[in-house]
Amino acid sequence: MNQSKIIQRLKTISLFGMSQILSVLSVLILSFIIVKYHSVELWGEYAELLIWTNVFLLFLSFGNNDYLLKSFSKLPSNINQKWTNNLLSRSILLIPSIILIYFIPIFNHLEIILFLLVLLQFLTQSFKVLIVYHRKFIFNIWVELVYNLALIFCVFYWMDTLSLKPLLISIVIAQGIKLLLFSGFLLKDFRKITLQFNVNELKKSTPFFIPLAVGTFRTKIDAYYGTHFFSVTNLSKYQIFLSFLALAQMASSFVITPYLKNFYRSSNSVISKIKKQFFIYGWMFSIVLTFLMYVVISKIYQLDFTLQQYGLAFVFIIPLFLHVLLVSEYYKKDKQNKIAQFASIVVLFQVIAGYFLIKYFDINGALILKVLGQWGIVIVLWLWIRKEKNNG
Repeated sequence: MNQSKIIQRLKTISLFGMSQILSVLSVLILSFIIVKYHSVELWGEYAELLIWTNVFLLFLSFGNNDYLLKSFSKLPSNINQKWTNNLLSRSILLIPSIILIYFIPIFNHLEIILFLLVLLQFLTQSFKVLIVYHRKFIFNIWVELVYNLALIFCVFYWMDTLSLKPLLISIVIAQGIKLLLFSGFLLKDFRKITLQFNVNELKKSTPFFIPLAVGTFRTKIDAYYGTHFFSVTNLSKYQIFLSFLALAQMASSFVITPYLKNFYRSSNSVISKIKKQFFIYGWMFSIVLTFLMYVVISKIYQLDFTLQQYGLAFVFIIPLFLHVLLVSEYYKKDKQNKIAQFASIVVLFQVIAGYFLIKYFDINGALILKVLGQWGIVIVLWLWIRKEKNNG
């Protein structure tokens, strides 16, 4: 590979990574402002809502990113119509979502704001696949910067009387601005599009949604249990810690995501070589990120976590690169159902073990659960792939 091509690939990866990381950084920036200038308790209240609204967003996404990326690669001439059909088909999922929002006690007196927030995020999330496929990463970076500036402005505007409701209104305003920018730029080339509701879109994306849903539940069980067992203060602290782990997970995915359409065409020998390399990279990346986590959390946020907790974060981060590659390899082989099966086994273990670990060991137990779940799914996926190759 010549030098210019390497530089171009590194540029693409860097831009994609920056555009994705900004979305997590917005959560970290918001948490820092609220914790620093208001209270840890308010961030804990919002963190509890954030955990559950993300469940709605997962349901509404219905695996559209992975499904559409693969569909676009197979039939690039029909991208705009395919995207529109998928968005319209998924919109029917808003009906059960709004019903649940109105009947879940935790959302009491905030139902309208929360549904509006979920609706806006549902729409803005839908544009992500177009950004990735067309590699409009610089545009996405600018949009995320505008979103963050709008959000920070609104929060400081209400800072003297800030409570949960004004905070949610601030996020709704910022999400509305993001939607306008995405729509104005990315839909300008949508011509001669037929508005079609096709339930088959949901059926086709189901094999991508199920492993995504099970996998997300696997990675969020600790947070779900945390809303029940943690104090508001500990939930707030833990959510900030999780945001840094989310950055690690994003970093592990953005290296390969811009080139998924190439990855799906790679040979088994090339994929095996890449997996070995990135498992080694995972150790180095884990050392760097864990150190940065310690510096930022302890010195800037001034929050106390133990050496054991940072050690568990280090162990959790190590296999993240390998995990992304294994999942992509299963998608390449159309074995999404296997991911769901294996993840379900790991989830069953986590549900049982998590109750006792988090009830009796608090944040330590939650982090142990995350480590066991992450290494468990990576080992199971790797063993099955190896077995298939040996049998083949």
